[in-house]
Amino acid sequence: MIYMCTPFSRAAADRLNAMGVQAYKIGSGECNNYPLIKHVASFGKPIILSTGMNTIESVNPAVQIMRDAKVPFALLHCTSMYPTPYKDVRLGGIQELQEAFPDCIVGLSDHSLGNWTCFGAVSLGARILEKHFTSDKTWPGPDVPISIDPRELKELIDGSKACFEALGGSKGILEGELPCIAFAYATVVTIEDIKAGEEFTMKNIWVKRPGTGEILAGEFETLLGKKSTVDLKKDIQ
Repeated sequence: MIYMCTPFSRAAADRLNAMGVQAYKIGSGECNNYPLIKHVASFGKPIILSTGMNTIESVNPAVQIMRDAKVPFALLHCTSMYPTPYKDVRLGGIQELQEAFPDCIVGLSDHSLGNWTCFGAVSLGARILEKHFTSDKTWPGPDVPISIDPRELKELIDGSKACFEALGGSKGILEGELPCIAFAYATVVTIEDIKAGEEFTMKNIWVKRPGTGEILAGEFETLLGKKSTVDLKKDIQ
């Protein structure tokens, strides 16, 4: 676990630097406080910048300051409402940040209830998730109602890892799916006895599971109207 803290003033930033913190979090309220961001960037340490209450235009100067200082940085999409209604989370903001600043890591600083929006954010490219945390939801405090507890934190960690692992890939048949094909596919089967020379029709052939026959369901219509060259019993695939 890495300790970091959010400075709201130059003095606070200096104090944190004297403490030897390894990275800084800058809150949404300071996203357009360019003098403070420049001061923090001068320490040469990584910065995570929340962007609530800001636009791409107002985030851009902050990004340029961090680029000029050559410090690693990340941008967190955020809505500064406590709690944030799901309709106002606007996960599309993550993609906007990615498009505007393709050289940076993006994430979500989330103030909605629960972990649902964080899971959605991972699928849209978020690689940092920030939530308020409390050890006990019965404690007093302004942040407690929107905070997650230890059980929810574990769910957030496990769920976000699962979402990340599920990303990517392409549409196709996996090797692991092959055993299912044998029973899940449908193949052409006779549903009546058929004599040699008799025409295949909807009344004497159909498609059924399992997929162990030679002619797949996709080829069914190519058989209609053709004639059998041999006698076939009912239920032959």
